[in-house]
Amino acid sequence: MELRQLRYFLSLANTLNFTRAAAEVNIAQPPFSRQIRQLEAEIGTPLIDREAKPLTLTPAGELFCERAVEILGRVDLLRKDAQTLGRTGQQPVRIGVETTVLYSRFPELLRELREANPGLRIDLVELVPDGLIGNLREGKIDIGFGRMRVAEPDVAQMLVREEPLFVALPVRHSLAEAAPAPLQLRDLLEQTLILYPAGEPPHLPSSLHALFTTRGLRPKDVIEASELQVALGLVAADYGICIVPAVVQRMRSDVCYRQLDEPGLTSPFLISWRKDDRPELVSSINELLGRILQHAPQFAAD
Repeated sequence: MELRQLRYFLSLANTLNFTRAAAEVNIAQPPFSRQIRQLEAEIGTPLIDREAKPLTLTPAGELFCERAVEILGRVDLLRKDAQTLGRTGQQPVRIGVETTVLYSRFPELLRELREANPGLRIDLVELVPDGLIGNLREGKIDIGFGRMRVAEPDVAQMLVREEPLFVALPVRHSLAEAAPAPLQLRDLLEQTLILYPAGEPPHLPSSLHALFTTRGLRPKDVIEASELQVALGLVAADYGICIVPAVVQRMRSDVCYRQLDEPGLTSPFLISWRKDDRPELVSSINELLGRILQHAPQFAAD
């Protein structure tokens, strides 16, 4: 199996058309088709359903496509890392960070990590909430800070803390002007609930709809936003309300925040990494985090 065959297959998987895929990788269609058949023969199963109109991937093809993306991503990063190591003598460390984590005390941890390892080159990668695990698997990041729990055999996670959730409200909203006691889900039933990104926040412990329905509750109306910042902008414009982690209170001053007091509803702050990969980096970060929490426990509370 050759890397070029993986690239050919990914082009075919993206276009689902042999002619366009061959043109995309600058090869005539007959040799392109032969390479795909050779790949299937080596694997021992069809990757493309040629009888379907249009073409579709077989279940094996879908799995192969997913893993091929990971492999080619790792190869590309290996080449870049080798070039960097040869040029500077340093292997870069790529740290992925979800947006909401940047509003926590994460910058302090990053500063101490750099001070403890002055020769370490750190590349930060901003992540969408559901992109952390995929980036880990593809080797695009070495370690990730985020809020999504996973149960994957090749990924390890450490819980930093469970963070309380808040309801973001327009400043003139009746719930914002009421007594500052914590809110419960039943208090939100008559409100328009804004979900992000285009679905459910993946860092919440379960579906917001399920949290309502399992309690016999149903929100009056639901709209979707592409991301957290957009959701908060809609809140500020009085389109509705949304549920956010505590650190988000730092993001906008034109929105009112009230704590949500609901059993079992929190947002985790997690560190994730590939098992058995760069253990010295993980150990250094865990040690620094433990020291920061010991001497400044508000790191976890803020």
